[in-house]
Amino acid sequence: MTFSNQDRPSPIAPLWNRPFLFLNLSLFLMFASIGLLYLYPLVLKAMGNDHHTIGWVMGAFSISAVLSRPFMGKLVIRKGEYGLISAGMALSLVSSLSYHFITMFGPLMLLIRVVHGLGFSAVIAGSFSLLAKEVSPLRRGMAFSMVGVSLMAAVALAPSIGEAIISRYGFNGLYAVAAVAVVMGWLAVILGIQPGSGSSSKKEKDGVRYLSILRRRSFLFLLCSTLIFAHSQATLTNFLALIAAKQDTSAGPFFFFAHLTAIIVLLTLGRLVDRYGKLFLMCLSYPFLSLSILLVPGTIASPLFIVTAVMFGGGMGLLFATHNALAASHGSFREKPAVMALFTGIYDSGFITGAVVSGWIADQVGLDMLFIASGIFTLSGLLIAMFSPMKKM
Repeated sequence: MTFSNQDRPSPIAPLWNRPFLFLNLSLFLMFASIGLLYLYPLVLKAMGNDHHTIGWVMGAFSISAVLSRPFMGKLVIRKGEYGLISAGMALSLVSSLSYHFITMFGPLMLLIRVVHGLGFSAVIAGSFSLLAKEVSPLRRGMAFSMVGVSLMAAVALAPSIGEAIISRYGFNGLYAVAAVAVVMGWLAVILGIQPGSGSSSKKEKDGVRYLSILRRRSFLFLLCSTLIFAHSQATLTNFLALIAAKQDTSAGPFFFFAHLTAIIVLLTLGRLVDRYGKLFLMCLSYPFLSLSILLVPGTIASPLFIVTAVMFGGGMGLLFATHNALAASHGSFREKPAVMALFTGIYDSGFITGAVVSGWIADQVGLDMLFIASGIFTLSGLLIAMFSPMKKM
């Protein structure tokens, strides 16, 4: 049984069936586990590590996830989505349990972070390949909108839940709950997706080359827009707390309203991505994202922060859905795993540059100018959407 209930997607295929629901549940639980470990810097700080070391430890996860993504795309083609997702869940479970035994910074800690990144990369590569291959082309916008709801809900809820767990059960309790979330996510995969779902035939396993995909200008420009979107999103995510603290306020309410808006927008407007066109909504969303980032320094300490947060959340939600749907529309059926591996790898790369490059800019010109520069940079994504060959996709 596939999402479309057929060997290939059908324009009249139902979206809300068992595999789609369980894959969404699996992704929610996986991202909840990752979100709980967003608090791992608290553990590292308690161990006595400096900010530079904390950055490397947290970055090891992302670097591993990004660098391994093309390899994971090849594994999807060779081994199938179900097998790769299950392997990723297994690596994530082992990693989550292993944190319990780490008491100081060292090679073993970095190894666990790298392995955890590999597990996450495998789950993402397998899941997004399955979505791209099995969801009806006429429902991809709605499908990735619902996936966005699952991911954003997990990321929004997990840190607060993690803080409550730490206050009552300590860091070991955090690791245990993160591991339980992975187990439940793995169980959702087992119950909802049959082994062999989305698997390629022997003929389809041969001949897919990343270089040939990257030579397609429309897809290359989509990747450029994806990097801009992810970088801008990550810049705000990483540095909002710092600029809020500078103005003696909290970043928590901003994140709450932003993610709540993104979820509402995806739930209510997700179907518009398929009805009115992905590029149209992308061009509509970029100005909101850009303006919201520009307004952060001037509104974060005032009641107007709600307006800024709503603009950011709405732009973020629609841009997530449109970029994913456009990526899933690219390439032949046998190329979907490679296409989505490249796309998700570039998206995750933006979260690395959003931390590293934006951190360097903040050191050079200050936090206020960082947000102004990032807001202006975000507009380059609008220019790509309006004038690049991407419009021919």
